[in-house]
Amino acid sequence: MHVKIIPADQIASTDEIATQVEVAKYLDVEIDNPAIVLTPVLAQSVEAVHDKLIAAGISEKDVADASAWARRPKE
Repeated sequence: MHVKIIPADQIASTDEIATQVEVAKYLDVEIDNPAIVLTPVLAQSVEAVHDKLIAAGISEKDVADASAWARRPKE
């Protein structure tokens, strides 16, 4: 299958291609010369994100502290 790069440097695909991949708002792009590989980035559930944070050793207190730091009044 082929796609077209339109003047705005956007890729235009066919409905045939769109129906064969999972619906995703974003695509991960990997350049593997000469190929460009597009992989759908699917939203993760809250539980999946929570599990990743726990696996990385990040606690709820760490997240609260980081949020408080990010929301602190700027000097």
